[in-house]
Amino acid sequence: YSMALSDHIRHLVVVDEQGSVVGLASETDFRRHLGMDVLRQLDDIEGIMDWELPILAPDSTLDKALALMLRDHTSYVLVAEDNRPVGILTERDIPGLLVGIPDGRTESIALREVMHAPVQTVSHKTPVFVAANLMQERQFRHMVVVDDDGQTLGMVTQHNLLERITAFLMHEKALHLKSSKRLSDERLSLAVEASSLGFWELDLTSRQLHYSDTLLQELGLGVGEVPSSLNEWIKCVHPDDRALTMANYQAALQPGNPMVDFECRISHKDSPWIWIQARGRIVQLDAAGHPKLAIGTAMNITRRKADEEEIQHLAFYDLLTHLPNRRLLLDRLQQALASSTRNGKEGALLFIDLDNFKTLNDTLGHDMGDMLLRQVAQRLESCIREGDTVARLGGDEFVVMLEDLSEQALEAAAQAEAVGEKILAALNLPYQLASHEYRSTPSIGATLFNDNQSGVDGLLKQADIAMYQAKKAGRNTLRFFDPQMQASITARAALEDELRKALENRQFHLYYQIQVDSSGRPLGAEALIRWPHPERSFISPAQFIPLAEETGLILPIGQWVLETACAQLKAWQQDALTCGLVLSVNVSAKQFRQADFVTQVQATMQRHTINPALLKLELTESMMLENIEDTIATINILKKIGIQFSMDDFGTGYSSLQYLKRLPLDQLKIDQSFIRDLAADNSDKTIVRTIVAMARSLNLDVIAEGVEEEEQRQLLLDQGCTHCQGYLFGRPMPVEQFEALLKKRG
Repeated sequence: YSMALSDHIRHLVVVDEQGSVVGLASETDFRRHLGMDVLRQLDDIEGIMDWELPILAPDSTLDKALALMLRDHTSYVLVAEDNRPVGILTERDIPGLLVGIPDGRTESIALREVMHAPVQTVSHKTPVFVAANLMQERQFRHMVVVDDDGQTLGMVTQHNLLERITAFLMHEKALHLKSSKRLSDERLSLAVEASSLGFWELDLTSRQLHYSDTLLQELGLGVGEVPSSLNEWIKCVHPDDRALTMANYQAALQPGNPMVDFECRISHKDSPWIWIQARGRIVQLDAAGHPKLAIGTAMNITRRKADEEEIQHLAFYDLLTHLPNRRLLLDRLQQALASSTRNGKEGALLFIDLDNFKTLNDTLGHDMGDMLLRQVAQRLESCIREGDTVARLGGDEFVVMLEDLSEQALEAAAQAEAVGEKILAALNLPYQLASHEYRSTPSIGATLFNDNQSGVDGLLKQADIAMYQAKKAGRNTLRFFDPQMQASITARAALEDELRKALENRQFHLYYQIQVDSSGRPLGAEALIRWPHPERSFISPAQFIPLAEETGLILPIGQWVLETACAQLKAWQQDALTCGLVLSVNVSAKQFRQADFVTQVQATMQRHTINPALLKLELTESMMLENIEDTIATINILKKIGIQFSMDDFGTGYSSLQYLKRLPLDQLKIDQSFIRDLAADNSDKTIVRTIVAMARSLNLDVIAEGVEEEEQRQLLLDQGCTHCQGYLFGRPMPVEQFEALLKKRG
């Protein structure tokens, strides 16, 4: 028990003379065998319980519980509601919880989700030995003491019971001693015998120190190496702790002062420094009432300090990169904001996201992804000053916090940009991931702060928004946040909400733009979605289609377009004027990449019983070339039932003849950007001529979009492009106007 108490060990493995394990002795075993008889002689449980408790509400978070346990050096946190105990969280729970939480984000975990409940309670009138028996039978280490109304009064623990047993035995033995000299000797003997604590005695007149053998052993000193005076002892204390040590010494000399308790580092022969916890008080005064003799204990708490440091590291640092995590970043950012307000200097946040990180994980595996993240962390640290912070928020997101920049915003922005450019250069260098050489690029968003009214969360959001602007600008670049950017984000959120309502309230319409042959005869039409907003008139597809792509709303919108187009084809099949028209429908990348896209198309066609040959699906050039094998497979399945395919916006991507000849297409559509200046730009003429020749070589039809002038049409005919679409023949229009146009032409 003495060994366990002095080393703060709760379990001891018992071995025989040959070193074989024969059993385990716990704190509970020591208490059971040492002191049940003693406990029967003690008063009610109020006499031994802890009155000052670490208490948090159930809705409080795990990070606050960790901070409270670290601050108060307590082994538990009581969870209470209206001062009634509802659960408990102990130090034994912490390591397992921290390892299991993604990215260590304990600020999002409520205590009610992780606490032990219900918690064992006991009345304040309960005798100590009854409470001890209850703890032993039910194997509890903590019991909450409550009053008659169930309100929390205190906490009794196994450690409380052991301390009380030890104190009682020492007191009982001391009562039998006669002289003061003998009393002093026996106190030392009892302390050593009961607890194996290092024991010291200080003569305040001579300032001479005396030590127990246990303390000498803890300090790693021989008899001849002992600092015999207080001044020599102070020299053994770590320089950073000497002021605290002397302050506690002076406090202990004050009349009526209770026991002094403090921690400090001292030198040790086997290691540079060890941590000790020292306790002591004045026990004897001289004839004038001045302090004469002080006694106390000291124990080696180096192991406990190491455990606390490990817990703190788990709580505040990222396990993979050992960088500060989100919690520590938020704390430092709060301090930086306060400092910036005081000194008037600007600071900056750089939000860094690795481009295409998911692709690395998917292709080379998560081990390679983790290796990249560790190397990125090292490079980021090499790009900043000593007082700045690099943190990992989780995944492939990092944040750099720069402090003490210029007081002038423009100059501070230039300084932040210089660091950002340095980071871009460092992260663009190749990485060696085991046997793979890998290249990665970052997108960086930056925002400045100085007496910022947005707060910590607002600043992070600003930097995050700026980072996404960097991605939209082509990635591998840096963008700064500004209020206009925020306004754009706010407008986008409102538009998203209205887009959902438009889908629910059937506000979308399909318009039809005619497609003609060389003689102007109608061949078909392209179905184009329009949104006549009830309050804002028409909203351009260029405005809402990208948003629908980003939010995933493009999937239900795309299905609505397909359903509506097929229903229209069915209606046209009943009319001789329209029964031969081919209807082109644009398909988005997300829609095309759905696992059940083929099934959706087949089901829609069967529902409306249309001729598959009259449906043409238009896919963009870039979409087709992404995962080309999957693209070919999907197109082939649908072509077998008669559906046609056209490559939209041809010429704007990076198609090569090698890829085009593999794609089972029916048509290439020349992008309108090559038609706009066709009459004046020889390069556009050459491009159009090349596209037409390529289409012929692949036995594909070709159609030009954006034809607005007769001269453009004639030049296209000269180049061999006989199918056209554009304002020259008709704008996109509702179906009633479109059918009227057909009758007029017919």
